Amino acid sequence: MSLGKKIEILAPCGNAESFTAAVNAGANAVYIGLKQFSARGNADNFSFEELAEAVRQCRLCGVKLYLAMNTLVFDDEFRLLHEYIRKVGNCDELTVDAIIVQDLGVVAAIREINPHIPIHASTQMSVTSVSGVKVLGELGFSRVVLARELSREEIARICRECEVEVEVFVHGAHCVSVSGQCYMSGILGTGDSSKRRSGNRGICAQPCRLEFSSDDSEHALSLKDLSLIQHIGELREMGVASIKIEGRMKRPEYVFAAVDACKKALNGDIPDMALLCDLFSRNGFTDGYYIGDYSGMGGVRTKKDVLITAEALGMENIQKRLKTPYKRYSVDFHLQIKRDLPTQCSALTVAANTEVKVAVTGEVPENSVRRSITSDLAKSQLAKLGGTVFEAGNIECEIETGLTLKTSQLNQLRREVVENLSEKIIDMNKAGQKWNREQKGQG
Repeated sequence: MSLGKKIEILAPCGNAESFTAAVNAGANAVYIGLKQFSARGNADNFSFEELAEAVRQCRLCGVKLYLAMNTLVFDDEFRLLHEYIRKVGNCDELTVDAIIVQDLGVVAAIREINPHIPIHASTQMSVTSVSGVKVLGELGFSRVVLARELSREEIARICRECEVEVEVFVHGAHCVSVSGQCYMSGILGTGDSSKRRSGNRGICAQPCRLEFSSDDSEHALSLKDLSLIQHIGELREMGVASIKIEGRMKRPEYVFAAVDACKKALNGDIPDMALLCDLFSRNGFTDGYYIGDYSGMGGVRTKKDVLITAEALGMENIQKRLKTPYKRYSVDFHLQIKRDLPTQCSALTVAANTEVKVAVTGEVPENSVRRSITSDLAKSQLAKLGGTVFEAGNIECEIETGLTLKTSQLNQLRREVVENLSEKIIDMNKAGQKWNREQKGQG
């Protein structure tokens, strides 16, 4: 695979609040689960109605949405699985950009029902080698999420020798066993095996975090969370397509801070790792597997960690930023206010390398009695784009002297422009989902 400079920041969303945090932080892509078949079964996860709203918001923001259906599936569950796959493939409002899969039986079902939808191999498939990636490529996977236990040399070799896209976890929980290979939670349960909490079924009880003892540790199996944020530039140079954050069970503040740290690292700025550690850590982070140094990888979440997190969650700055949309588009306005003519406001932005233009018509201006409208006043009203994904670029005004227009009328023009731009971008990105177009062409 040729080396590239672009790399995707992929954020976890266990619920609608975390989804908003990820998008507002500037993530390029998000991954979510539905109420069934998600490897984070204890997260809130999404209803189909919530999925539809998330798809719409992602199309507006140019963010990709991947659906995690990455558990092992029992035979008696395939009828429900087929219903899920049909819904996310046959309805524009629910169309996702790819499905993340562990079970090859799920792959077969997707290929039968929606053969053109991209499929990503979950880290639960335990892919650790060039040969493993190549086999999955031959099976039709467009991306492979590598196991989290690989060194920099192993990741670099896979990127160099494979054509399939590579995704790498750069922050979040570490499993003491290779992901997808641990049966500890399921085996230690009692009673009916169907009620045991299997990690491969999305309901791991995390027994490795308990107080198993060794000579030098009371938590011999518990690892610190992974963090490769300081190595993101190196991963980009290797040709990694996507850097993934773990955390569908974690709070929106954590999601926001992790995405923000990744963005800063990619831009050459200093990420706020102290804040990220305060929001969640198990006595710090580790990059041991990546650099080949396995000393000091053990860690457990202490009472001190919990108290620090409680304090960090109350920080006013992060709470404010969570609610502030990430500005994804610059908008140029052109306003015409002329005597005896309806007010005209046009706007231009660029989305997905395509120019998007809209124009709206407002009220006929009145002759001013006391105060005429000025370009400065008009520009100040059009620039008020807070709460949207747009920010004001160049604003040109053609205003004849001696006219007035109510501030409320200018505000209405701005709102209509924003709504129309939003709808055009959503429709454009809907049409841009290549696999969906191809599928419809088949029908």
